[in-house]
Amino acid sequence: MGTEQDDKQTYEVLVFAPRDPADRRPFSWSKHLTVGESAAAAALEFGYQGGQPTLAKDGKALDRSKQLVAAGVRDDDILEIIDAGGGV
Repeated sequence: MGTEQDDKQTYEVLVFAPRDPADRRPFSWSKHLTVGESAAAAALEFGYQGGQPTLAKDGKALDRSKQLVAAGVRDDDILEIIDAGGGV
């Protein structure tokens, strides 16, 4: 049985960058978008260019190749944008 949460196709999340954790910006993404695609969109919003942006949840980097739903992202999560290659 699916719950309303499981049936939701779009996640509303907040994303922040390490340089200013108080600057949390809202994003609305399809749960089937990959972590890498989502991170790239967020990186542009925060003014980052290049690198390999990914998202982290609770301090743990998420697999850039996985869809958000498969990577464990859920509606209303607070995610951090980081560079999978190190730094940001």
